[in-house]
Amino acid sequence: MRIPGILASWRHSISTYNRIVRSSTVGSPVAALSRRDYSSTQPHVHDHNCSHDTHEHIHDHHHEPKLSPFSVQSSLNLSTRRKVATKERMAQPTEAVKYCEDLVRRGDYEGFLCTQFFPKHQQPTQLALRAFNIELASIRDHVSNTDIGRMRMQFWRDSLDKIFTGSPPQQPVALALAYAIQEQELHDQRHRRSRSSHGTEMSSIWFKRIITEREQNLSDPQFMTLGQMETYCENTFGSLMYLQLESVGVKSLEADHAVSHLAKAIGIATMLRAFPFHMQQSRIIIPAEITAKHNLSQEALFRSPSITPALQDATLEVATAAHVHLATAQSYMKNLPDEAYPVLMAGIPTESYLSRLEKADFNPLAPEIQQREWFLPAKLWYRWKQGVLLDIQ
Repeated sequence: MRIPGILASWRHSISTYNRIVRSSTVGSPVAALSRRDYSSTQPHVHDHNCSHDTHEHIHDHHHEPKLSPFSVQSSLNLSTRRKVATKERMAQPTEAVKYCEDLVRRGDYEGFLCTQFFPKHQQPTQLALRAFNIELASIRDHVSNTDIGRMRMQFWRDSLDKIFTGSPPQQPVALALAYAIQEQELHDQRHRRSRSSHGTEMSSIWFKRIITEREQNLSDPQFMTLGQMETYCENTFGSLMYLQLESVGVKSLEADHAVSHLAKAIGIATMLRAFPFHMQQSRIIIPAEITAKHNLSQEALFRSPSITPALQDATLEVATAAHVHLATAQSYMKNLPDEAYPVLMAGIPTESYLSRLEKADFNPLAPEIQQREWFLPAKLWYRWKQGVLLDIQ
């Protein structure tokens, strides 16, 4: 695999590494603007079964929030905004981007590290996309019933329609996404890119696919087959990565194939890594066909989560599927454009986790595999420097 052109400069490599190290060692800063600051203009529905910190903020279509300079500028129609000169574009919503940065740093640390390898002007977009994914993924764990969860999902559906028409709601992630979309448009204008071929326009279909899949998973249904598990992973993690490819202007069939398999591997590994948490929530993430095949008793596992040969065998089968997808993704990475590499770096932490899981004899409850890798920033930088994102034997 050829080394990306961006790696030609040693000075750039050193600065990138230093930035990653700083981001991994400095404690998470307090968010510049909390949820309550942004939700103060939105009425909310109180769920009496939840604590004060988990009030569900539901968008009211009849409520007109106070317009800010950002929302006034965004209210221009799409064709008009595309003609706006760079000096007249909306001011960067620094607080919204900072909110997304802090949210991703806390909720998706490995993803946060990977965003540091994108060009500087693309990092706010990547943070907004990952923050959007975190917002949706956290809904299930912060509502007491599926009806409230569906209301939250509908809020995001309505918000997406407003975001793509230039009038986002006063919510930090929505504001950051709207800013990202406009910046992509202006960047394309400056580089005279064609929207039909090499533009960086993000499709709303991928956003809505994430919402639909997350909504269907609100009731915690167990996957019946490994195929269902893989479909869920592609519709969630895969849709996010397709958006990332679009945001950097990559339109490649090989890149799409690589992302499809990589997303399945990342999704499976993520669920295995969260196995202890799912046990606390009385969820079983191993597909029913695999638990039945290995005589793994779900009731006994819920009563007393402990390692058994049946659990190890079931974990081995699921982890093997993730490993196969990683190897397949690697086979498509030989001739990809340089711009795709930052997107595909998300596979490095997954490869590392699967390796540690194997060393733990496929015990998903082992404490050592739940811990954060202190040398992950250095590993990411080294792989980036060498141009070898995955090393599957």
